[in-house]
Amino acid sequence: MSKQVTIKQIAQYAGVSEATVSRVLNQPELVSKQTIQKVKDGMDELQYRPSALAQSMRNHTTKTIGVVISNVLNPFFTTLVRGIEDAATKRGYSVIVCNTDENPDKEQRYINMLVDHQADGIILASTGNHANYHSMVNDMPLVFIDRMPQGKDANLYDTVLVDNEKGSFNAVDALIKQGATRVNAIVSPVATTGTERLNGFRKALTAHDFPIREQDIALDDYLGQHTAELALNLIQTNQCDALFCGNNVILMNVLKVLKEWQIGDMKLAVFDDQPWFDFVQYPIISVDQPAYLIGTKAFITLMDRLANPNRPVTHDIVRTKLVIR
Repeated sequence: MSKQVTIKQIAQYAGVSEATVSRVLNQPELVSKQTIQKVKDGMDELQYRPSALAQSMRNHTTKTIGVVISNVLNPFFTTLVRGIEDAATKRGYSVIVCNTDENPDKEQRYINMLVDHQADGIILASTGNHANYHSMVNDMPLVFIDRMPQGKDANLYDTVLVDNEKGSFNAVDALIKQGATRVNAIVSPVATTGTERLNGFRKALTAHDFPIREQDIALDDYLGQHTAELALNLIQTNQCDALFCGNNVILMNVLKVLKEWQIGDMKLAVFDDQPWFDFVQYPIISVDQPAYLIGTKAFITLMDRLANPNRPVTHDIVRTKLVIR
């Protein structure tokens, strides 16, 4: 097998010394083109593959990054990771994807694993439960996506985010302009994201002189496990005629309730956009956040940090787009 081929075997095949093979691998400018070709021919013939570990020790890089997200089944994160992976592949990097399930202990274990395996950097959708990421990663580059880091970490690390508050405001504003008279919300109170989206919801109500009643807001976990019960309660108790869903997982569960109870007259808005929304019987207003672009930008930001460790911290806000159906 190729991994068993040694430099000594290549040297014997090419009729050169082991030192010459080593120079071809590490300092080819010191070797003649004819000798380089002989060595390369030997590598091809013997199917030699350089040791990734040895290369990383020489170059002080593993060409590997970690991506730590909350839920790989969420289409937003699936698309975001694809953006990271496509950008990383072009630069010769491998990606390790870790799924935390919004569990801070799992998040810490994954970060420790990536540090122990000397990943070159981490792209992180934080659970929001750790106050000091620096103590975990030390000097390893870390880029936050989707959620803003808390406390002093906010000034230490690069971020690639969207304007959650403005996006939510626009969605709820559109619901009211379409004739909604009582808008309720179901959101996931995850890290900064849930808070910002709730702020946008409240500001839109205020802008239209709608009362803000806490009973009009329901909080669910990131998997939307209680959405059905919460949505039914809002609809039956509050008699709302519009629902704002904090993410597409919550929306999917709301749609199941509407179908099961045969509720046909309901205006819907959601933070995020998916192609299948076009085929739903309800005209869904959505906040399109460009997940693929966020992933690409996050990787580029990480590479910039690796190349320039001392450059100023950057906070990139990616624009959302309101989609009205």
